Amino acid sequence: MTDTSRIRVSIVGVVVVALFSTLVGRLWFLQVGSGTVYVEAARENSVRVVQTETPRGRILDRNGEVLVENRIAWAVTVSRDLDEESLDGVIGSLSELLAIDVDILRERYDDPRGSRLAPAVLAVEAEVPDRARVVLQEQGESYPGVSVVPLNLRHYPHSTLAAHVLGYVGEINEDEMAEHKGDDYVLGDTIGRAGVEAAYEADLRGVPQSVTVEVDPAGNVVGDPLEKAPGEPGHDVVLTIDEQVQRVAEESLVSAILQAREVQNTDYEAGFATFAAPAGAVVVIDVDTGGVVAMASFPTYDPAEFIGGISEARYQELTEDESLFQPLLNRVTQGTYAPGSTFKLVTALTAMEYGYRGPDDWFNDTGSITVEETTYNNAGGRAYGSVDLRRALTVSSDAYFFELGRQFWRTWRFEDEARGLAMQTVAGQLGFGAPSGFELVEAEGRIPDPEWKHDFARVLYDDPQKISENEIWYPGDQINMSVGQGDVLVTPLQLANAYAALANGGVLREPRLSVEVRDSDGDTVRRTRSKRIRRVAMDPYRRQAIIDGMVGAVADPSGTAYGAFAGFPLGLIPIAGKTGTAQIGTSDDTKGDTSLFAAVFPANAPKYVAVAVVQEAGFGSRVAAPIVRRVIEALYDLPISPVVVPHGEASD
Repeated sequence: MTDTSRIRVSIVGVVVVALFSTLVGRLWFLQVGSGTVYVEAARENSVRVVQTETPRGRILDRNGEVLVENRIAWAVTVSRDLDEESLDGVIGSLSELLAIDVDILRERYDDPRGSRLAPAVLAVEAEVPDRARVVLQEQGESYPGVSVVPLNLRHYPHSTLAAHVLGYVGEINEDEMAEHKGDDYVLGDTIGRAGVEAAYEADLRGVPQSVTVEVDPAGNVVGDPLEKAPGEPGHDVVLTIDEQVQRVAEESLVSAILQAREVQNTDYEAGFATFAAPAGAVVVIDVDTGGVVAMASFPTYDPAEFIGGISEARYQELTEDESLFQPLLNRVTQGTYAPGSTFKLVTALTAMEYGYRGPDDWFNDTGSITVEETTYNNAGGRAYGSVDLRRALTVSSDAYFFELGRQFWRTWRFEDEARGLAMQTVAGQLGFGAPSGFELVEAEGRIPDPEWKHDFARVLYDDPQKISENEIWYPGDQINMSVGQGDVLVTPLQLANAYAALANGGVLREPRLSVEVRDSDGDTVRRTRSKRIRRVAMDPYRRQAIIDGMVGAVADPSGTAYGAFAGFPLGLIPIAGKTGTAQIGTSDDTKGDTSLFAAVFPANAPKYVAVAVVQEAGFGSRVAAPIVRRVIEALYDLPISPVVVPHGEASD
């Protein structure tokens, strides 16, 4: 063999040895070295956690009255250990006993939202009559794998009362699962969907009970549980709501709406028509704490409909059927309305704080003002003669405020843009045009200004000519806004919160719904307090002038709300109030005006603010004011007056 051959053989030998060594090493790694890794992976794959919800916390009013609690309902479950033949037999027997179609029971058994390690729930509550429950408990051998177990379900002892405050619960969906990733939710769990149920979900839910088990490759449980965690029941949430005042607020709102629907809308010129009055809202706020004492929205709904799941058809009906007027909408926080003359609070503060007109300056109200060939009239064309701020608020002189709106516009256009938009600034300081920080979902409302109108014209129109015509900030924009008309929109909660700032001397707070959170033993977990947003500039003398003018609106025979409070003990509980009637329709349709009333009381030492708003119901003095009167009577344990919506002439 030559040297060259020896070299070649040596090279081949080295390669063979290297390949063999690599193969041996890999086999050792697969069989020995990585054994612990695969053992651990196999163990991990065979362990499952079965999670069970603990009872949700209760929701209580400020006096300890239970508004939401849990109750026991019977459920029929079927084990996952049955073979297919046994399962078919059991489902057939249950179908006969429970009078539920076989296909429905099978669909529930196969529902992918249910854990494969926990028994399948096939029937709940009304579907499990006492007779069937007794049969299943006494003749269990005839129904292998079937159990009758108690479930915790939400219970609303006062039916629909405070539905928009409390909200409702539902079965968590995949989108909500993604939002709550890391919060130990599993498909099939209950989650708060609206109101306090949603806002305080983290407190109400508690910590789920869990059991860790080992399963075989087929998914069957093997042996005893590896670990058990008992979980913790949810915390109770104590609200600022007063159940009795809430009840009166809701009853008064409904009564006023039903009566308004019988009143003729005399603004409708095409024939006879009554007010539609489809919806409304009432809210009461403690001016020192920001606590919401009552919050009523109509039309309403029954939260119990959502227990155990609501059908898609019914949900669509509640959200899309126009004849029902969106009962799930909380109009206190999400309804937006032109505030009408209740907005004169903003105009009055602006005029005084920015030096346009003092509280003692007189204005000659001739019933209207004319600006650039457009005439702006008082309600009914009334002329009130010489009026100062107090008198203008008492009789609701639009002309007094129209003239201020014109001055604002002229200042903006020819002198000082920032000072000319002072009304918008004051409105923002009082919380209009932005969410208040309240726990529930809120609408922002709208405070228009030249920039908003410029941008909105481009959203509304494509035609350059129309954009050019509609992007201009005209005198009428500021004039209409001065009396709460035009493009300004507010929520009832924003309106009440602004009046609360007037009442307490200028402190704007975040309104709140909760007092504290308690654990299942009744011990306080944390207290909740309203945050101070800002202090609004209010000279004491000027502030008092506004309050005096609003006291006159209720107590003076010429005041706009005088009739609504006839016989009320104003000497005991003086009230400062402001009516509002916001035009939303024209003479060629059937839409009536929005009826509003805002009250501060007692006027000499303010404690509460109450606001009522009723859509398409006419004058604020006729519909909204009687609602607020009744709420005040409930707050002070006075005899409750009937709600009376008068017919005939009325004023703003």
